[in-house]
Amino acid sequence: MRNGIYTIDSIEKGQAKLLWREDESIEELIEAEKLGAHVREGDLIKIVSLPEGLQVEVLEGETESIKEKARAMKEQLLKQTEEKK
Repeated sequence: MRNGIYTIDSIEKGQAKLLWREDESIEELIEAEKLGAHVREGDLIKIVSLPEGLQVEVLEGETESIKEKARAMKEQLLKQTEEKK
């Protein structure tokens, strides 16, 4: 697994599918328990491979910022749609 920032795309049947932020066509599958209980789908995480295992850090501020931007874009699109009616 590459060191870097990933988006948690999905968590199903104990497996997490991660998308590498530098090239989201690159996917990694990992046991969800290795990421910790505090992670959710859509979170941004930073992973560093160490000799003793993976170091996982949830990038709280960045995840929330992306979610806020997505909400704002959705609201703007809804407003534009309403204005066209």
